Amino acid sequence: MTVTASHVPPTPRRRVLIGAYACGPVEESEAAAGWALATAAASLHDVTVITRTRFRDAVTPALAADAELAARMTVVYVDPPRWIMRLRQKLPGALYWFYPLWQGNLLREARRLHASNPFQVAHHVTFANDWLRCGLAALPKVPFVWGPVGGASKVPYLRLAQWLGVRGALTEAARDALTALPRAVWGGQAARRAGVVVAQNPDVARRFRRARNVVVEPNAAIERTALPKRQPVDPERPLAVFAGRLLAWKGARLALTTIAQPQVSDWHLDVYGEGYELNALRRLATELGVADRVRFLGRVPRQEVLRAFARADALLFPSMHDQAGWVAAEASTLGLPVVCLALGGPATLAGRNAFVAASEGDIPANLARQLVSARATGGVPHDRWSSDRLPALVTQWYETAIRAEEER
Repeated sequence: MTVTASHVPPTPRRRVLIGAYACGPVEESEAAAGWALATAAASLHDVTVITRTRFRDAVTPALAADAELAARMTVVYVDPPRWIMRLRQKLPGALYWFYPLWQGNLLREARRLHASNPFQVAHHVTFANDWLRCGLAALPKVPFVWGPVGGASKVPYLRLAQWLGVRGALTEAARDALTALPRAVWGGQAARRAGVVVAQNPDVARRFRRARNVVVEPNAAIERTALPKRQPVDPERPLAVFAGRLLAWKGARLALTTIAQPQVSDWHLDVYGEGYELNALRRLATELGVADRVRFLGRVPRQEVLRAFARADALLFPSMHDQAGWVAAEASTLGLPVVCLALGGPATLAGRNAFVAASEGDIPANLARQLVSARATGGVPHDRWSSDRLPALVTQWYETAIRAEEER
């Protein structure tokens, strides 16, 4: 069954427990998504949020400045003991060991809070990944909403190996192998427990198609009024922008190879981001003969990237398994065409401004053709990802989860 994003009639105020590994009014997409969902829920319900202590400094003044929000939202901060927090700074792979550990802390706090004043709905939001532990899934008999959840998108790394490189291809193969068991155990458990699975993208929806209720709704919350306005483009200098961490699966090698295609020989590419691929990308640009048309601009503040979007012809973002890349949503919201692959979430987030290239055949040529089409067609600004949509959506999810629990 698929839940639609239609208008929700007035419903009772519910006592809602939200688990959010990242949540706060900060310039981190995951934390900003958690904050947007939490505040949306608090606009219609009485909400308790469990998150990490590191967000206290951002959340406390935000609540102090909004008495109405503070009356409807209680934030509880939990973390493991200090010695574990210190260990987290020293040991690599915190996502793999610290995140499940933190979810255990969340579950203990959730049980304590629920015992003293029962909740009517539990909602797991940020870092909802289908192969990582979800603490709230183990809270019994409470209607449960899981997501937006990602993780199911897989890289066809054999087909894309030449643009992943040896390290990237081996990483993806190892990722598939290492996440298979936890995906089956933890992801399967959360999906069975959930009254509603909120999928970040269609790949995830297909993965959990047998769940009781599934809706595709990315966690983007972007206000068009906060973005710069589109600027006139240079008709003599077509410009594409790539923005993201320079990791193999983000697709920067593929973006460079695209710019080297004959049909876009007059295009320039500005690359924003840093990562282990940088030196290899510089070498590749030279090998392809496009070094004079590509600029590596490093990691810059978000506003600078947004200004780059405003004056570009297209966002070239051939990421291979982004669950919900906010750059695609930001670019599309301000009216910039997004050229991407039909993998993961970018095409969903780009929406009406998506120019999707086939990931079969001559992939760089496919992307180059979409770049030409994107420039000729242009984009349309929109408000699809405005946070204004969220109160009605989360309320609908909660009511659906409550019904599902009653029917269990």
